[in-house]
Amino acid sequence: MDKFQAMKVFCRVYEAESFKVASDSLGISRPMVTRFVNSIEEELGTKLLQRNTRNISITHAGRKYYQHCIAILDAVEEAESDMGELVQKPKGLLKISVPMDFGLSHIVPLLDCFSRLYPDIEFDVDFSDKRVDMTESGVDVAIRGGDLGGDQFVARPLCYGKGYVCASPDYVAVHGMPQGLDDLKSHSCLLYSNSAIPDRWSLIDAQGETKNITVTGRFKVNNGGALVRFALAGLGVIYQPDFLVEKHIERGELVDLLPSYKGYEICFHAIYPQRKLMSRKVQLLLDFLQKELANT
Repeated sequence: MDKFQAMKVFCRVYEAESFKVASDSLGISRPMVTRFVNSIEEELGTKLLQRNTRNISITHAGRKYYQHCIAILDAVEEAESDMGELVQKPKGLLKISVPMDFGLSHIVPLLDCFSRLYPDIEFDVDFSDKRVDMTESGVDVAIRGGDLGGDQFVARPLCYGKGYVCASPDYVAVHGMPQGLDDLKSHSCLLYSNSAIPDRWSLIDAQGETKNITVTGRFKVNNGGALVRFALAGLGVIYQPDFLVEKHIERGELVDLLPSYKGYEICFHAIYPQRKLMSRKVQLLLDFLQKELANT
């Protein structure tokens, strides 16, 4: 049995909690995946995974063995990547997941610069506002804002943004300017469906107290840029981050409806699998993004 291959197969099954997903992502048959895992268990004399007809669960021994496997496999990858030209010329595929609007405005220009620095690195970039399953998709780095959820990944802060409640001058002319947060209840609000609770907006008043309000509206959309376009067309009130609305506020195309309130603060993070070591190309990308976005 190829011990390193068996470790890789076991780690993939562990991370995906699925023999099928491991089989598909590794390009080997499911019986072969089973044989690799069985051979490790027989050699160790203990069960690493408990299986039934529907799913698998990880034993205590399985968790411990996974931690050792990851340390070994990452050390081997790091040693290999430090050899020869890879130190000066990192290469290989980087799979990245980024939010649509933030990705287009902030990440695309930086990837352009990064790719010029490291021409032997290839990129597979997924633009989506939905959270991606990094284990199943094989994504190396995901950029996400807000509540990240879970602790199975490492999160590195990149930059901050803040939210504004705003609408077009035409909308305000017809429906009036809200005098306070409660006035939003009578307005048509445009909701961001990727939020955990799209119709609940939270802001901080002049006294520093967090205020929550439940809003309503006819439009629920899963993309912030689309919401901004609807607001510019006079269809309602939006609560969106500065990188989407500030330029329109400065041009007078949108009006800050609640200037005495402080909107949400959002931190964008780079998240990546929780491993002791990482490939050089991932480390270079993380360091580059963090440096370039620090002052945005």
